[in-house]
Amino acid sequence: MLISKLKLLMLIILLLIVGVSFVTFTKQQYSADTRVFADIPDSLTSTIVVPGLIKTEFMDSPDGTETLTMERQEKGDKFRYSFFTSDTSKEAQQFIYTKELTLSYGQLSIPYNTWSPDNTYFFIKESTASQNNYYVFFASGENFSDYSQYLDIQRLFEEKIQGFTISDVTGWAAPTLLIINTQEQEGEQKVSFWFDVQTQSFTRLGTYFK
Repeated sequence: MLISKLKLLMLIILLLIVGVSFVTFTKQQYSADTRVFADIPDSLTSTIVVPGLIKTEFMDSPDGTETLTMERQEKGDKFRYSFFTSDTSKEAQQFIYTKELTLSYGQLSIPYNTWSPDNTYFFIKESTASQNNYYVFFASGENFSDYSQYLDIQRLFEEKIQGFTISDVTGWAAPTLLIINTQEQEGEQKVSFWFDVQTQSFTRLGTYFK
């Protein structure tokens, strides 16, 4: 009888040991699973924006030897604009400039008379809700004498000419002269200016160019 009680006691102890071990293993397994889930970085749940197709526009120089190309790619609520120049006899392109604009801010475009007569310069237009901006570039991609990548005609005009607002940049009058049409701010007078890209100066004209 004593031996039977001893065996029963040992069986109970064994069952207790197995039970405690099972509970401990289960807690460890649950703890490990929780830790792995908590370590998932937030970046994996962020929205991925897939860029749209690239749309291309171009404008040849008057003599047909140079081409200005604009690539526009939509990405979310933005457009990325990239500009290239190329010799039409070659396949290689020279990268010039890139800029991102939100859809609500405005857009970039190539004006019809973008090329200077000697193909040294070109200008582009930035249309916004408040005003239009115009930027002049070297077709070669080089910087200007002040190391700037482009000339901001709107900014230079506001610094040097008072009482008038630019309404349009119509094109080139000479290899270094752009025609700037303006409107009097407190009147109805319309005045044209020459903008010299070499001296970055404005000359008021007696004739208004439509």
